[in-house]
Amino acid sequence: MTVGTMEVTLFGGKGLMSTHLFGRIDPYVVIQYGNEEHTSKIAHGQGSKPEWNERFKFKVHYPADAGDDNQRKYKLFLQIMDHDKFTRDDYLGQTTIYVKELLELGVENGKAELGTQKYRVVLKDGTYYGEIQVGISFSTATEGDDEED
Repeated sequence: MTVGTMEVTLFGGKGLMSTHLFGRIDPYVVIQYGNEEHTSKIAHGQGSKPEWNERFKFKVHYPADAGDDNQRKYKLFLQIMDHDKFTRDDYLGQTTIYVKELLELGVENGKAELGTQKYRVVLKDGTYYGEIQVGISFSTATEGDDEED
């Protein structure tokens, strides 16, 4: 089994669904891989074209553990939410990125990268509304790497 680090760079979004009749949405993203979860900063007042420019690191085991949920195995989930001050946050959509090939290349070469790409945002009803821009890289751990991220 190989252990490595997957770095997800969240750049921005475009054309995200607005959940308000008046005012702008305040979007943020919840990123999940395996049992790890990270949350981006809230893009206050940026509306449907937010910019985050944030990096998140996930510890990755390849191949995935046999006990891992097959529905989630090798999938990076990005859930886009709208922060609301006085009510529950609104769901704006989700993007799922399959990273198995990236991890395979990274194990073979020591590192691999999916350059910056635009991914469609999928609503609850399965339709598309907007996009999110993300870059992903994976590198295997070498002796002397820090265990904490």
